[in-house]
Amino acid sequence: MAAALYALLAAFGDAAIAQDIDIEALENTPALITADELTYDEENGLVIASGNVEIAQSDRVLLADEVTYNINEDLVTAEGNITLVEPSGDTVFADYVELTGDLKEGFIRDIRILMADKTRIAAASGTRTGGNRTEFSKGVFSPCELCRDDPTRAPLWQIKANEVIHDQESKDIIYHDAWLEFFGIPVIYTPYFEHPDPTVDRRSGFLAPTVGTSDFLGYALEVPYFWVLDDDIDLTVAPILSTEQGIDLTGEYRQLFTNGELRAAGSATIADREENDGSIAKDRFRGHIDAEGQFELDETWRWGFDANRSSDDTYLRAYNFDSSRTLTSTAYLEGLKGRNYAAVHGFSYQGQRRGDSNNEFPIVAPLAEYDFVSEPNLFGLPGGYITADTSLMALTRIDGRDSRRASFVGGYHLPYTSPLGDIYEVTARVQADGYWTDGVVPGSANVNPSNAPGSDTTGRIFPQFAVKWRYPWVRQDGSFQQVIEPIVQAVLAPNGSNPGEIPNEDSQDFEFDDTNLFKLNRFAGHDRVDSGTRFDYGLKWTGAFNNGGSAGAFVGQSYRLSENRDVFAEGSGLEDKFSDIVGRVQVHPLEDLDLLYRFRLDKDDLTAQRSELEANIGPPALNLDLSYFFINGDASTEEFGDREEVSFGINSRLTENWSIGFRHRRDLNNDQSLRSAISLTYEDECFLIEGVAERSNYRDRDIEDDDSIFVRVVFRHLGEASGG
Repeated sequence: MAAALYALLAAFGDAAIAQDIDIEALENTPALITADELTYDEENGLVIASGNVEIAQSDRVLLADEVTYNINEDLVTAEGNITLVEPSGDTVFADYVELTGDLKEGFIRDIRILMADKTRIAAASGTRTGGNRTEFSKGVFSPCELCRDDPTRAPLWQIKANEVIHDQESKDIIYHDAWLEFFGIPVIYTPYFEHPDPTVDRRSGFLAPTVGTSDFLGYALEVPYFWVLDDDIDLTVAPILSTEQGIDLTGEYRQLFTNGELRAAGSATIADREENDGSIAKDRFRGHIDAEGQFELDETWRWGFDANRSSDDTYLRAYNFDSSRTLTSTAYLEGLKGRNYAAVHGFSYQGQRRGDSNNEFPIVAPLAEYDFVSEPNLFGLPGGYITADTSLMALTRIDGRDSRRASFVGGYHLPYTSPLGDIYEVTARVQADGYWTDGVVPGSANVNPSNAPGSDTTGRIFPQFAVKWRYPWVRQDGSFQQVIEPIVQAVLAPNGSNPGEIPNEDSQDFEFDDTNLFKLNRFAGHDRVDSGTRFDYGLKWTGAFNNGGSAGAFVGQSYRLSENRDVFAEGSGLEDKFSDIVGRVQVHPLEDLDLLYRFRLDKDDLTAQRSELEANIGPPALNLDLSYFFINGDASTEEFGDREEVSFGINSRLTENWSIGFRHRRDLNNDQSLRSAISLTYEDECFLIEGVAERSNYRDRDIEDDDSIFVRVVFRHLGEASGG
């Protein structure tokens, strides 16, 4: 500051004054000052700037009506409309300030602080020491915005204290004799309280506890402790204390590396467990692990893992950790370069349902894959390219059949657009598979048959040749544009390419719909191929409005020269020569209306075999989210049979801050409610309170029908508390 004062004095041309100032000392404290008027009291060593004063030094900026600098004491005094802008983005307002020349120490009266994130601190007075510690007398802290119409009104919540200390070095805000107020009304008193300041992203300490009750746990309390081990490592330990099941110790470890990240979570307890036969196993170990990591080796290669295991099949659901039906663990090495991909995976599975036999679940290790896509324009033909996919798989079971497979799928693809605008794609493709199996009964889906045969070898070579044609027609009608596109595909392939000696391990999850009508192989894996010559055809229509609205529809069918009941089961929609009719309808004419209907209709009488409806209707003031699902039992797996479910949610934003919601899921086949919930939420920039009442109708040994009420309260910067 002093150097800037000297520069300004010299600029005013007062050489006598300039000669009396220690230039070397001034140059060691560079600053810049501007003001309407600048005077110098040589006798008392005072420099006085008045009128729109602005002083900048060391990334700090001070604004005031008048600033006096005492050269002898290196002391700055500011008065009137004072604003101090800190390098952190915090802004300090005051009526009177007395600071040292480096702006690090001093006294402030009638102080108000607006932090970079809009958090506010106000006090009758404050003392600043060391450049990083400010002590406020009669202080108030609040991250809530003030009322626009009446800024003098108390905010939603605030903390008032006789003394407030902001330690910028430790990044703490400390209160002595403090009250938590809502709308200016004192609610909670504490003689001492502290929390990190808004610049802190993570800090060791206890997190807000969670309390609740259930038939299984009784009264339960979870007390998490968050431990920052290093800048890139932290650990959360969260014991769950319950009256019925004792202590369940849970935790999560996280670490960032220069080339990846690691997260490991888990839990452990000694508690009762209900077995499949209904008996109670007393004081058994119960727990789980959920860990994942991913690491980059270089620009092409990375490796990782995802481990998920539990001690028994109801533990995760009983303790509300997870509701998955199957836990999957995997480890992998994969590389991606240009158009090519290579990977080696290993998989293991654990069932979470009563009838699952984990000894019959497969262990896949390794599954090695390499996918190649050539550059286009091969053989002098524009756009032509080659694909080659290879894989090696070893699948074993503790109890049941095993298989080893080597597969190759290669093809040549040639797209072509004629002068008339119609589009062709010619594909020549061949799949070759070799199998080495043990315990496979030909044509049987039983993975663990009695009196199973020994080892065997088998294989196949399956060629396909396909020509796909489509012709988009575009029409513009004022503000509406539409495209009509007929699509036809002919696929030539031999019949009977799925011998019973080949086990079906990776192609069981089959669903015929509009998304795979034109795929050469409609199965997800390699074990089953879509054999036989067929013709696929469909009609696609899309429309677009100038206002951004859109609509679309598609309907299609497939015709096969011969039936294929050895591969496609009864009710699949593909077992006869003519397939079922598949399609979809999409409507989005307005911003607040979005509809999607997907269907599969019986080819003979057009009755629905599968229907899916999704709808989102209305603005945030009143919004309906609807989902409907139906599947004919003949077309489903044996596990489920007929299924018809509906779920819907109604949400309403009553005001800018208040919203209410209701959700319901119902099994229409059995006329049974599965889950219902209602919620009420208030949320603004500094506070959130959410209440949820829920009824769940699921039963499985430890898990029973459950009614729950859950409340969550979040104070910005202070943390959250929840219970139910």
